[in-house]
Amino acid sequence: MTRLDHAFTAIDAANVQDPNLQDGQPANLLYGQRMTAEQQRLFPDASDALRIACRGQHVERWLLPRADYPMNRPGYLAWRQEQGRRHADRIAGIMADAGYGDDDIADARRMLTKQGIKRDPQVQALEDVICFTFIRWYLGDFMAEQPDHKIPRIIEKTVRKMSADARARALAEFPMPDALAQYFHDADQPQTLSRAVIVSHGQPGDPAPQQQAIEALAAQIATHAPGVEVLGATLADPDALPRTCRSDCIIYPMFMAEGWFTGIELPRRLTQAGAPGAHIMRPFGTDPGLDALVVEKAQQAADAQGWALSDTTLLLSAHGSQRGQASHDITMALAARIAPHFARVVAGFVEQEPFIADAARDLGQAISLPLFALRAEHVTDDLPQALDQAGFTGPRLDPVGLAPEVPAMIAASIAREVSSLK
Repeated sequence: MTRLDHAFTAIDAANVQDPNLQDGQPANLLYGQRMTAEQQRLFPDASDALRIACRGQHVERWLLPRADYPMNRPGYLAWRQEQGRRHADRIAGIMADAGYGDDDIADARRMLTKQGIKRDPQVQALEDVICFTFIRWYLGDFMAEQPDHKIPRIIEKTVRKMSADARARALAEFPMPDALAQYFHDADQPQTLSRAVIVSHGQPGDPAPQQQAIEALAAQIATHAPGVEVLGATLADPDALPRTCRSDCIIYPMFMAEGWFTGIELPRRLTQAGAPGAHIMRPFGTDPGLDALVVEKAQQAADAQGWALSDTTLLLSAHGSQRGQASHDITMALAARIAPHFARVVAGFVEQEPFIADAARDLGQAISLPLFALRAEHVTDDLPQALDQAGFTGPRLDPVGLAPEVPAMIAASIAREVSSLK
């Protein structure tokens, strides 16, 4: 038995213990075998270290469940980093037992911890094998479990990890619609990431005022974003996206919810505008800084009234929709997160139950804060009418998107996104 055979046997003996089954086999055992099959096709002359890293890329992965870490992005990144370290340590032990020397073990460890991706050919080769395995065996089922608005982001992230040769080969091997294939083409373009475009809905009947408003916001954000050109565009202005967007820019949707607009319509509009590869961030309503901002604005209003925040009700007003739950769900999730700061947090909606006029009744000591990104007809007309109808007498704050802290908050989010993509 060769050293390589010894290592493969040990990896398979570990992975056969996986209690999770796929196609009737232990899931990690099957994954390792599929990785080897892709490696043999893509890199038939691979070093032993690369062959072993491919076979053992998920060795004993089930021993550290994702649920052991917070279910957010920092938690995911911490879990993934620890998995890489554990895999590298386990494979190092297996290779040592098989008779490999320190240099080969160090090569495998570097690959499994992804040190030098895009720079080290072997590390990049492992990443290419991972992406091919994912596309061939797992992408279809994975996409079926995801909401439509997340699919473009999943495809883009996968493509960005691949080498130019791997992207070209994927285009040749995998049939895919033009909209999906475009991500593989655009990944070859230099990613300067020096432009960010703030995109809002706008007002189709009269696009100019809202276009001017988003441009003004972009100019404010730019003062907090050195080195990044920040522009504004509305979907209502037919020339705005073609004028401002390109495939190497970042899109920050000034929307409150993820859903059809951010996941389907905005990517379609960007493709029409000649920027199908533009990177779309999560929208304003999911910004990591939003929770603290809402509490801060409510605290300022309570202080002005001489109220204790813990004795005050916060009324959150949002758009809502009869066609989907995205606006409702994101509003209720925010309300639950910030609830410990208040006597209670209630929510009302313009277009679904509970309607604002109902939610705003008999709240006593309360503050109204609209969860809208910009000042539009719902804010200027529908919301005041609903509050008047409910007899609401508390402070009525401006939409959260107009808070003076917002430009710096968005600039910080853009800077984090740029850093994560480079």
